[in-house]
Amino acid sequence: MKRFYPIVYILIVSLTILLSGCRHERPMRIGVSQCSDDDWRRKMNEEIFREAMFHDNIEVEIRSADDSNERQIADLRYFVDNGFDIIVAAPNEAEALTPIIKEIYDSGIPVVLFDRDIHGDSFTAYQGADNAEIGRSAAKKALSYVGAGGKVLEITGLSGSTPAEERKRGFDMCAADDGLEILARADGKWNYDDAMAKVDSLLDIYPDADLIYAHNDRMAVAARAAADRHGLSDIKIIGIDAAPNIGIKAVADSVIDATFVYPTEGYQLLRTATAILNGEPFERTIMFRNPIMVDAANAAILLRQDEALRGETEKINVLSDKIDDFWKRHSLQTAILYGAFVILILLAVVIFLMMRSYWSNRRHRIEVERRNSELAGQKEEISRLYQQLQDATQSKLTFFTNVSHDLRTPLTLIADPVAQLAEAPNLTDSQHTLMQLANKNVKILMRLIKQILDIRKFDNGQLRLKLVNVNLGVLLSEWIVAFSNAARKRHIVLTNEISTSDDMTTAVDIDKIERVIFNLIPNAFKFTPENGTIKISASRRDHDIIIKVSDTGCGIPPAEINRVFDRFFKTDNVNPEGSGIGLALTKVFVEMHSGSISVDSTEGAGTEFTVVIPVTHVDAAAASVPAVNIIPEEDAAELASLDVDNAEVKPDAEVVLVIDDNPDICTLVKSLLSDKYTVIQAHSGADGIRKASKYIPDLIICDIMMPGTDGFETCRRIKDEVVTSHIPVLLLTACSQDVERTEGYRCGADGYMTKPFDSQMLLARCEALIRNRRNILESAGKAKPEAPARSQAAAPAVSAVANKDIDDEFYNRFMAVVEAEIGNAEITVEDFADRLGMSRVQMYRKIKALTNYSPTEILRNVRLKRAAVLLKTTEATVSEICYKVGFATPSYFTKCYREYYGESPSDTQARTSKAKD
Repeated sequence: MKRFYPIVYILIVSLTILLSGCRHERPMRIGVSQCSDDDWRRKMNEEIFREAMFHDNIEVEIRSADDSNERQIADLRYFVDNGFDIIVAAPNEAEALTPIIKEIYDSGIPVVLFDRDIHGDSFTAYQGADNAEIGRSAAKKALSYVGAGGKVLEITGLSGSTPAEERKRGFDMCAADDGLEILARADGKWNYDDAMAKVDSLLDIYPDADLIYAHNDRMAVAARAAADRHGLSDIKIIGIDAAPNIGIKAVADSVIDATFVYPTEGYQLLRTATAILNGEPFERTIMFRNPIMVDAANAAILLRQDEALRGETEKINVLSDKIDDFWKRHSLQTAILYGAFVILILLAVVIFLMMRSYWSNRRHRIEVERRNSELAGQKEEISRLYQQLQDATQSKLTFFTNVSHDLRTPLTLIADPVAQLAEAPNLTDSQHTLMQLANKNVKILMRLIKQILDIRKFDNGQLRLKLVNVNLGVLLSEWIVAFSNAARKRHIVLTNEISTSDDMTTAVDIDKIERVIFNLIPNAFKFTPENGTIKISASRRDHDIIIKVSDTGCGIPPAEINRVFDRFFKTDNVNPEGSGIGLALTKVFVEMHSGSISVDSTEGAGTEFTVVIPVTHVDAAAASVPAVNIIPEEDAAELASLDVDNAEVKPDAEVVLVIDDNPDICTLVKSLLSDKYTVIQAHSGADGIRKASKYIPDLIICDIMMPGTDGFETCRRIKDEVVTSHIPVLLLTACSQDVERTEGYRCGADGYMTKPFDSQMLLARCEALIRNRRNILESAGKAKPEAPARSQAAAPAVSAVANKDIDDEFYNRFMAVVEAEIGNAEITVEDFADRLGMSRVQMYRKIKALTNYSPTEILRNVRLKRAAVLLKTTEATVSEICYKVGFATPSYFTKCYREYYGESPSDTQARTSKAKD
């Protein structure tokens, strides 16, 4: 039945999708920010919502600021923070709202302004009435009421709002032309209470006023109330807006005399916004002109029209609700119908699959029975082959073990004579170094063979413990002393946090525990850089002794940390050139003591090995057993991979840089070459590149297989550096495959030698590479002549400097500096080095290697050549030419010129003049 679960799942998902109804696209959200809440704006809001009913994908939210700048700013930020697609706003005050509207517009959100404007044009579209025209129409109506010379009080809207400013400007302009006298004006702030107080005060001062002009109907109604309190019932009052419930009603009730329609046009505002969102054409500025006046003659008619419109709007709302309900029921019924249809199809599919499954199972059962019979026969064959493989493996392991046993005899015979020769007093320093190197590596081979044999003993169950009671803390403290000298030479902080209290006494096999420690500590030394830290700690915890060896080295990659104890596993960060059995044997020795070993490492930060050994005791008491170092201090230093570069500088000798991560190879090569060359050592590719740039050697001998930067990359980077590109590189490797040779030559290597190498062959190759480099220079004409020719310039031609583009480019840069500074008598070699971006020594050795001339010689020879040209082609004096080509004194110039050309500058001038005559 499990195979039908996907079908049931598909059925449930299909029904869920169908019953959830149709997916709707995300609606376009329009945020409308009204600066205040009045009859005129409520009428506009109704028009906006009425228009939104005709758009399926529109969602409108209107917020009112109640004449507060701060609240309107908060409303606008609300629309932005909630992801509205477009913002429609009537700014309360232009000065206060301009910055926030500009910020929203610059952020990419469209902004449509209506009724009121801002400073600047940071908006997408604007819709409003011509308030100045409304003001002019109000002035003309006032003139018709009071005639020329009539006295007018003006109640303005909120100071700073653009409609108030424009209505005032239009009225004042026309009033001045028509002879109306404006007695005074006051800010009514668009509301009833403020206008009432201001008009009441003004009528106390100007009781003879003929007319009051208010910027909206609410302030006009307030003005009528104030006039009635003063008994001025015959004063004329004009308002603006003509909202049905205030302005038009006030005119119809004879509260005010006239008002002017301030068009709302909410539907047009919404149409503009949707056109912007849909990417359709729209008018950026819509201005409604020709204001309509409302007075006693048409007020009643306009009120009835408004009531009829409201009734029709309510009917439309009811119909809209009914249509929405109808579509909901229709969507649900459609989903149910489709669901039933899908269920029928799925049922048919299920029946078909069940029938198919039955027949398929029947065929499968027959096939399984047939295969089982075949597998039974194959199992017998596999068992036979497995037994053969086991026999072959056992034979190989036995052979391997026997060979290891056989190797011990000749190694034993070699070890003692080598050890005696290493201490012989009649050897030279070089021979003594070589014998010590051989002695140390014989011991390493003996240890490796012993490890192999121990592994085989463990596999055969023949490895036994020889337990004695010892203070393990005392033993550990004595053992780590062997590594103190190695730590000092490597500038590594070796920290001892070992407890030597009585509770550290336990029964252990001293030989095996010592080999555990002498496997873990050298590993820490190998991968801890100079100035790093290695810490060895040991303490008692309950019934266990905890030993920890931690370092601040390169760490182990997370993907390899679980395999470091696997037999024959090698990683780049844990003895990459080892046999792969050291840590495996360590784990065997620890587990033989019923203990455990674990590792915790952070790549790039360090590694910590933890050994846990249970505390036990044996009957034969031993209060303290002295430690016997299986590995002497000099071998401990070797295991810690000491990197000591003791280059003995030989004056006038060529410099050879040896790059190899194996210190023994470095020591061997140094001993072979040190009689003739100054030998510098580097134990990594990165260090070799650094020292090559620092010392500019005459030859580099580099191993290929190195952790980190290998020999190929080292060679490539040396050949790509301007400072080192000319240096011959001889690659060493333990492999002899042609593919490696090809890769080496592609990296720019000049020679190749395979390990193990013959010492005389190595010396011959070094001599040949250095000699060939010198011959190339001589054949290119760069060897300094013994007696300079009179007509030959001393500076070598650029084309003969080097065969490589990188050397040509460097020499061209050097010669460009020479040409630029030829007249500068104060230029120094340090100045040349700074201009070329390298040290003085680097530049000197680079130029010397390329040309066989020092930088000073090239500069002097170029100056002499330029002087010779000037002496022959100009009328300048010898002193003038001397200073022009950069010589500090004429006497020194004459001396150098005579040494180079065999005659004085005056002789050259005289000879040239005579030839011309």
